[in-house]
Amino acid sequence: MRTVPQKFYWGKTYEFIKYNKKDFYHEFTLRNAGFISEQEQAVLRDSVILVAGCGSTGGSAIELLVRSGAENLILIDNGTYDLNNSNRQNMTLDDVGELKPEVFRLRCNAINPFAKIEVCNIGITPDNVEDYVNRADIVIDAVDVTGRSGLEMKFLLHQVCHQYHKAVICGYDMAATQYIPIFDYRNKSLALFDNQINTEMVATMEPLKVCTFLVPVTEIPEAMFEELERSQQGKDYTSQLGIAANLFGTITTGLVIDMLNNKPVKKEYTVDVWKLIRGEYEDAKKLEAYQTAIEVWKTEKDDIQDDEFLKRSIKHYDIPLIPSLRNDFSNKKYLLAETPSLLCLGIPNNEINSTIAKQLLRYAFVHYAKVGFINQDQASKELLHSESLDNLSADDIHIIVLEKLTGKLMAYSTLKAPIDTGVELSQSDRALYSVEKAFGKTLYSNVKPLSRYTVEQVREIGRVVKTKETNPVVSGKVGLLLLSAYRALITNPENNILAMVGDGETNVTLRNLDLYGFNPTVIENSEVCIPKNHLYASRYDDRSVSPFWFETNNIDMQKVSEVESLISLRDEQFLSAYKSIKNTYKKSSVTPLLITETES
Repeated sequence: MRTVPQKFYWGKTYEFIKYNKKDFYHEFTLRNAGFISEQEQAVLRDSVILVAGCGSTGGSAIELLVRSGAENLILIDNGTYDLNNSNRQNMTLDDVGELKPEVFRLRCNAINPFAKIEVCNIGITPDNVEDYVNRADIVIDAVDVTGRSGLEMKFLLHQVCHQYHKAVICGYDMAATQYIPIFDYRNKSLALFDNQINTEMVATMEPLKVCTFLVPVTEIPEAMFEELERSQQGKDYTSQLGIAANLFGTITTGLVIDMLNNKPVKKEYTVDVWKLIRGEYEDAKKLEAYQTAIEVWKTEKDDIQDDEFLKRSIKHYDIPLIPSLRNDFSNKKYLLAETPSLLCLGIPNNEINSTIAKQLLRYAFVHYAKVGFINQDQASKELLHSESLDNLSADDIHIIVLEKLTGKLMAYSTLKAPIDTGVELSQSDRALYSVEKAFGKTLYSNVKPLSRYTVEQVREIGRVVKTKETNPVVSGKVGLLLLSAYRALITNPENNILAMVGDGETNVTLRNLDLYGFNPTVIENSEVCIPKNHLYASRYDDRSVSPFWFETNNIDMQKVSEVESLISLRDEQFLSAYKSIKNTYKKSSVTPLLITETES
């Protein structure tokens, strides 16, 4: 961020004038006085305004907001300026090739050096949207929806705004017309997009067709219908005019001031410059024919073949740093194991912040997607970027390995909560474990040792993922800490866990469990029956994934102690002992120890 100077040049003669921040703002907004009250001005100054999309519509609002006295803006866009943007976007030839948010940051600080302009040059993503929306007081949605990725991110932006009850101002410039709908999600009864579009439409329709559900056909000018017609004939860009785009900045700045000050506004605004100038300039019969054709087009089925959704979803993903976990939970109550550089925690889901829980589920989802465990079609149809928090139970335990210094997430797993209480595992109508949903509800019915237990005494391993690490010592110890954490949890008498179930690849998960001393029993010849449309169906396609079970009283504690003793060894000692234990207990030469099936 640019350093704020304490002196400014002012006036044609560049007379040297000193201003402090208070005096500067007073002089800067002096000509607003009388039209914008002191209270309104203060609210505008203090509010955080998120502008998603800094092109023609969003870009027209940024400078005007700053000139009106806004001092806290978050600018998000993943684009650079092209020469053909010059007809309508707030740029000069010197800006061609430059990142749009960066150009605006410099321009805004040249107008008001005290303005705090935060920029994001990768656009809205599943991994940044919640943070930005959560900090914003109002959101300007100017995301380009002419492409599928933009449409998906627009939908995601609104999902999060809806979740956090933030008002959203949208803009669509069409020929010389600006259409501005408002989704004031501060009204908790307002549905997402006011039920105009849904996930299936975004996933299966052409982006321009989806726009016809967002913009009433009665608000589309004749010239824009003709442009849509040209687009259907193969035109590879959409024409836009500055006289429409700049209307958005003018109207939106007024809306922001009023909405931040809780003044009532309408649900939508339409201004047609040519109609204002030319009167009723359009051919009524031709316009009606276009409107009818659009309504017919909206009912036609699109044949969308899109196998890139997951790639787009994880394109900018970075392994999260979560130092708050290290700071808030590193006491004996939650500490399961550690090394001088690594920390392993076991935190009940009902004690963890929902934002952090989402980060953990996102981390697992991304790793699963990278190794092909996620059903691409199902994820794209539902626009899923992670599992839902609803898939977690209050008593699930998050097993988390962190780098102590940074709080970097190194590995994650879940000890699932009991699926029921007071019910015998042999009971036919009981709730099913996840592994039974994949291999059939009779999977464990013939396992006699399990039949004597209640379901709360038989727990399930879930979500085992690990950050790729080039240092073999760190990688090995991270895997050891995960296994050590499971041993600590399932052998703790307070948890009353007498057996464990799960599934995994024979040469990875099962081999690691066996080497550690858990002695899993594989249920041979079990057939996969998971529905093809299940989110994780791909995990079982042509893979040697097998269900297993083991009893806690059969854990080889001598082997456990031997393996756990490696954790405290230094680098060369660790690698030597690590190799020795592998050779001692090795069953095959496939897949090295403690590289989880979802490491990528």
